[in-house]
Amino acid sequence: MAKTVQSQWGAAANPGAGNLQASGDTSATEFTKWTVFTQSIEGMWTRKFVYNTAPTLGTGGVPSGAPTVAYSYLDTNCTVTTKREFVNASYASGFGQNTAIAYVSDSTVGGFGLSGMFYTSALGTLRKRWVATDSESYCTTDFNAVVGKYPNAYANNSNFDTSSSVPGVFFSDIIMPAANICPEFRVSLVTI
Repeated sequence: MAKTVQSQWGAAANPGAGNLQASGDTSATEFTKWTVFTQSIEGMWTRKFVYNTAPTLGTGGVPSGAPTVAYSYLDTNCTVTTKREFVNASYASGFGQNTAIAYVSDSTVGGFGLSGMFYTSALGTLRKRWVATDSESYCTTDFNAVVGKYPNAYANNSNFDTSSSVPGVFFSDIIMPAANICPEFRVSLVTI
């Protein structure tokens, strides 16, 4: 078995260590051009009810009341904004931060309830060193969405509409359409 050469510090000496390069500017700041991308989304909703077309039938098949509720949904108005801009600044490295979404509703169990609003509590941000193929862009638009259809009559503060049901519905019915409206909106940067 060959003997491993030890350095003066007791570690194995590597004859190729002299060819290693420093890690570049990752541990030092540099004033240069950066590309910064930001995104936000906010909006509000109110619950709408859709009724069956036939009246409620009483005894003997005689209409005796208003039609029953077929389903309800959230009529939601949203504003989505994305911006990519160039910034001359001194940073040590790139940066990323998720878009955090918070919401407030009239539900006491954390659901959508009958009305509410949502907002960006932390701006989604990506920062990287500028390259020649980068371009600046801006998108802001309003859109309406039908969100969270619930069958039959809806009871506020029920076990059907709770804080655990909000993220999935919010993601599929609001976040995904936002990415369709503003194509640069990054779904992977959103935390609900």
